[in-house]
Amino acid sequence: MAAIDSIKRERNTKTYQAGEKIFAEGDTANSMYAVVEGQVDICKNEKVLETVSPEGIFGEMGLVNNKPRMASAVAKTACTIVEINQGDFYFLIRHAPFFVIQVMQVLSERVRRNTEA
Repeated sequence: MAAIDSIKRERNTKTYQAGEKIFAEGDTANSMYAVVEGQVDICKNEKVLETVSPEGIFGEMGLVNNKPRMASAVAKTACTIVEINQGDFYFLIRHAPFFVIQVMQVLSERVRRNTEA
């Protein structure tokens, strides 16, 4: 996601080791994340729902609806991620509208995958 480069800074780029928790189910959600390197597992009730790879995003639901996290995010491998807070998200809406379309596509795909029988 090239749009991420416009907001990527040292303060919002973080590294995690394999097995390290990024956020837990029930945590306050005020950011979403983009994977730069490595992989992140999204888990609920200790079950992996999805593995997010480089250029993938996660945590978008909490940022969009301001509700607590519905799942946990755990580094599957050593990884580097960019945290996208609400201010950065609004910046991307204004300056990189295609980014928002990508977020909506990811969100709708996740909803579809989890509601289809």
